Amino acid sequence: MSITQTIIPNLEETEPPLDTSLVMPEEIDRVRRTIAAYQAGSVDESLFRRFRLQHGIYGIRNQEGVQMVRVKVPFGRLTARQLEMLSHVADVYADGHGHVTTRQDLQLYYVPLGQVADLLAALGSVGLTTREASGNVVRNVTADPLAGVAPDEAFDVRPYADGVARFFLRNPICQDMGRKFKITFSGSPADRAYALMHDVGAIACLAKVNGRLVRGFNLFVGGGLGANPRLAQPLEAFTPEDQLFATIEAVIRVFDRLGERANRNKARMKFLIAQMGIDAFRELVFQERSVLPMLNARPYPHFNDDHIGWVEPPSPAPTPGERRPPGEDDEDFQRWVATNVVRQKQAGYAAVFVTLPGGDIQASQFRALAEIARRFAGGEVFTTITQNLVLRWVAAEALYGLYQRLDEIGLGAAGAHRLPDVVTCAGAETCNLGITTSHVLGLEIRRRLGQQGDNYLSDDLKGIDIKISGCPNACGHHHLAAIGFHGAARRINGQIVPHYRLFLGGRVSGDQTVLGTPVTLIPARNVPAAVERLIALFRAGRHAQETFQDWVDRVGPRALKNEFEDLQALPAPEEAPEAYRDWGRDIPFALETGEGECAA
Repeated sequence: MSITQTIIPNLEETEPPLDTSLVMPEEIDRVRRTIAAYQAGSVDESLFRRFRLQHGIYGIRNQEGVQMVRVKVPFGRLTARQLEMLSHVADVYADGHGHVTTRQDLQLYYVPLGQVADLLAALGSVGLTTREASGNVVRNVTADPLAGVAPDEAFDVRPYADGVARFFLRNPICQDMGRKFKITFSGSPADRAYALMHDVGAIACLAKVNGRLVRGFNLFVGGGLGANPRLAQPLEAFTPEDQLFATIEAVIRVFDRLGERANRNKARMKFLIAQMGIDAFRELVFQERSVLPMLNARPYPHFNDDHIGWVEPPSPAPTPGERRPPGEDDEDFQRWVATNVVRQKQAGYAAVFVTLPGGDIQASQFRALAEIARRFAGGEVFTTITQNLVLRWVAAEALYGLYQRLDEIGLGAAGAHRLPDVVTCAGAETCNLGITTSHVLGLEIRRRLGQQGDNYLSDDLKGIDIKISGCPNACGHHHLAAIGFHGAARRINGQIVPHYRLFLGGRVSGDQTVLGTPVTLIPARNVPAAVERLIALFRAGRHAQETFQDWVDRVGPRALKNEFEDLQALPAPEEAPEAYRDWGRDIPFALETGEGECAA
């Protein structure tokens, strides 16, 4: 009996066969042998570190002998079988939970090093790989979580994201670049995948070529966040689909050849483009693209109408025994519909956002979601860059039944993409670079806002989001939020105190992407109060129908600095020792950071 049959004994005969084409069993065997050799003392520490990171295996801050394992989820798609396996490995090998990242990956924590290979084998049996989830390679290829069902999309970008992920996985041309490389696909100018924040961002579009409507992409290059955020610049207004792979390969080859390698802080592609200029970079890319057919490179995938659509068979309507009341009198359900449900372009069906507080999901919830996905959503879920999940192809008449089932497992909260739906990085709990415990702060803000019921879910606050990073490196996307924070430290009354730098006015909104403006520093313990004050100021000072972003632009982010002066002061340490501690910590704060594993 296979490992999959052992863990998932009741496989549905009607489900498609498992696709394990991204997995190489011999690679997992190599991981097993290398770990054993390292534990025996015959593999150098620095070589082992590079090896494990290429396979998505991270160290955990101040924790010897246990790992964080990052699972790649190309364009966010997970099947019911994969959810069941994630439930199993989270329970058996990790600490009983998983974490959805802002790269649509899944992370598992506190895995003993000696059990990592067993975990990889279990994941591999259902087609999940950790290969190149880290390292100086092409990272997980992300995509619009509504691709294929969004009413505003030019076409479904999932086949292209899938093809790019497969083409560059283990590709010799990008196994040892100067730095990591990120690619994403958006289906429309609404840019739900943040194309302008990537090394290569592709936005689907259509154009007439020789009188024929052709699929293609508006390509952007050189974006990235971090301590020096930059918006990507236009590379080509229309790249036909048959030129997509050659163009991305050309970009990677130019970056690999000319990018910085001595100074890792300047090694992302955004710095190369800033140094040489977009025009010179564009010219080199097009020259490279023109000669690629002569290099005997890997053959590029070809797309046709048979698989461009990727339209799943609609989930069946509930049988009479499964029907539920429409929920018209259930206020909680109506609130959930208003914030978490999006009508698909396919009539009669909806996509549903499932909010995960802090991006966290328990092992039992993985397994319950597998059953829910089979029953309501065609056996699939999708991770999002906002650390939530999406169920698609939900029949309209099944929404109430779905809501009740999600509520039973603790995942029925309203408020997707509203103020309490805070995005955070892992922070100093597990990350070597983390200054502050951003993940705990995000949960506290969510708890505090949630205590006031509908107050922070009302329509006047629609479009206001909070994103938090534990350091300036921006894994929490704080630059892109209406209200953003990144961890910092500052001395008050003779003691080092955890702080957050406040950013205001960031947005990704179709016609424009704007980076937030830094405003001021606020002690960590006072950040929730600062959020509440910001919302009160907005509500008191907005013009009729003015959005938060418009209000910030009109008032000016820096003009709001004085509104937080009283929150910057703290009582003496002996009077309020907790004010000097980080969230989730009962010990004095210490500014301790190490070498970041993501940059290794």
